[in-house]
Amino acid sequence: MDLLHSLGVDLTLYLQNNYSNYENIFHLASSLADLHTTFIIFFPVWFHLRQEVGIKLIWVAVIGDWLNLIFKWVLFGERPYWWVHETQFYGAAPPPVLQQFPITCETGPGSPSGHAMGSAGVWYVMVTAVLSVAQERKHSALFLRVMRLGLWTLFCAFVALVCMSRVYVAAHFPHQVISGVISGTIVAEMFSRIRWIYTASLNKYFCTTVFLLCSAVGFYLLLKALDVDLLWTLEKANMWCAHAEWVHMDTTPFASLLRNMGTLFGLGLGLHSPLYVASMKSKSTPFSLGCIITSLSLLQLLNTLSFSSKSTLSFYLLSFFKSAVTPFIVIALVPGSVSVLFRSKREQKYL
Repeated sequence: MDLLHSLGVDLTLYLQNNYSNYENIFHLASSLADLHTTFIIFFPVWFHLRQEVGIKLIWVAVIGDWLNLIFKWVLFGERPYWWVHETQFYGAAPPPVLQQFPITCETGPGSPSGHAMGSAGVWYVMVTAVLSVAQERKHSALFLRVMRLGLWTLFCAFVALVCMSRVYVAAHFPHQVISGVISGTIVAEMFSRIRWIYTASLNKYFCTTVFLLCSAVGFYLLLKALDVDLLWTLEKANMWCAHAEWVHMDTTPFASLLRNMGTLFGLGLGLHSPLYVASMKSKSTPFSLGCIITSLSLLQLLNTLSFSSKSTLSFYLLSFFKSAVTPFIVIALVPGSVSVLFRSKREQKYL
C-alpha cells in the first residue's frame, strides 16, 4: 500500500509543480463538487423545473454520502498531507514537501473521496435528466446522439477535473478519487430504478432518517466497543495541517452525517407541508422562475449563518436544523409565499 501511496504523492507533486496556474480552477471544481453546492444551488433549480429530479438529487446525495461515511470507517484511508509525515517508506531521506491549502485539511478518513463520489452521483442524475427531457420532446435521432455524446463528455471532463483538484490539494490519493467516482455512479444508477422515493410518506422519511442516523452511530459505537478508534484522523489533521484554522469541525464525519440527515428530513417535511400542497395549483413558467430566484436568494442568506464549535453538541444540533430548513424553504416556504403573491395579483387584475 505504501508504494501506491507514494505514486499518489508523486502525482500530487507533479500537479502542484506544473499546474499551479490552474489553482483557482481546481478550487472551484472542489467547491462545485461539495454537496453543499448541490443543496443550495442545484436542488432549488431542478426542483422548480422538474420536481422528480430535485427529489432524486437529495436522495442520491444523502444516501451516497452516508455510504461514503461507512466506507471510510471500514477502509481507514490515509490522506496525502499527513501520510508523507508518518510513513517509513522514504527511510532516512526527507519526505516530499506537499503544498497545503485551506481546503486540504479534511478531518475524516480518505477513502473513498466524498467529493468525487458526490459529484459523480449528482452530475449523473443531472445529465440523465437532461437527456430524458430531450427524449420526451422527440428530437431527431442525430440531435439526441450529439447531445448524449456532448453531455457525457462534459460529465467525464468535470468529474476528471474534480479528481485532479482533490489530488492537487493533497486531500486524496488517485485511487481514492477513482473509487469515489465508481461508487457515486453506482448509487445514482441505483436510484434511477427506484420509484417509491417520489411518493414516500412523511412517516417513511422520518423512519429512514432515524434508521440511517442510528445505524451509523450504532456502527461507530460497536467498533468503539471493539477498541477501534474511528476518529483517529482528527488527531492527524490537527497534527499535520499547516494552519490550525484550516481544520474545521464541519468536515468531521458526524457533522456531515447530521447535515445530511437534516436535509433528508427537511425534504420530507417540505413535501408534506400544507404550503407545498397549496402551491401545487400554481405551475406557470413565471411562477417557477420566481421560486428559483427567491429560493436561491434566501439560501444564500441562510448560508451566511454559522455556528460556534465550542460546544460540539450544540454545533451538531444547529447544523441539523439548519440543513432541515434548507429544503423546507425551497419546497414549502417559497412556493407558498410566491403563490399567494401571484394569487393577489390575479385578483387585483380582475377587480
